Amino acid sequence: MIKANITEIKNRLSHYLRLVKGGEEIEIVDRKTPLARIVGIGNAPDTTKEASWVKEMSDLGIVVLPKKTEASSSFMSIDQVISAEGKTCEVLAALLDERNRGR
Repeated sequence: MIKANITEIKNRLSHYLRLVKGGEEIEIVDRKTPLARIVGIGNAPDTTKEASWVKEMSDLGIVVLPKKTEASSSFMSIDQVISAEGKTCEVLAALLDERNRGR
């Protein structure tokens, strides 16, 4: 296990995340006192989709879990952005005009 202080983690986060991706565990220390541990998801002891405390809080009624729905492929398509008069919004039209002119 690699130990690193907070400043080192902050300054070289990408480096440490690559190490975690490679299977290493990083222990973050604050003045030689262990503070946290970064463990890859595949190496974590509980790899369920939601943490056990979330389910417990939901069962107690403290939190409400979001409903998981997938956005349709037509979400926010050009046909859906229409004003009350049935015309494409002026702002959207201006944006599309700029994009078409290569600005």
